[in-house]
Amino acid sequence: MTLHSPTQLTIDFTPGLTERHDSLLECIRQGAYSHRNPLKTIAADMDMSQSELSRKLSNNPDDPRKLSVGDMERYIQATGDTTPIYWLIEKYLQDDGIKQKHAMAALTKAMPDILALFKAAQGAA
Repeated sequence: MTLHSPTQLTIDFTPGLTERHDSLLECIRQGAYSHRNPLKTIAADMDMSQSELSRKLSNNPDDPRKLSVGDMERYIQATGDTTPIYWLIEKYLQDDGIKQKHAMAALTKAMPDILALFKAAQGAA
């Protein structure tokens, strides 16, 4: 579902981010390591060393360095990657009606394959 307004941001609620990333940190980590700029450049743009950013992204429970909200803001500014914002929207702003609509659409899309498999299974029995 896409919402449009002539004076506001267009938001696409395409499902999938929360299925691909279990946490916001995982979403940011994937974006940082797959970005066109190397981690060293992203870290410098965030005003920290590459090793510090790497430690914050590692999610090591024994490491006191954690990614803060301020770090997330600097990451978005440094990379232009707004995927973490969309991850939060998908995780916290979708109501059950929207989730049900997406599930029905996915089921409708998959139904021909399911029916074909069912027929093949019946024929083999």
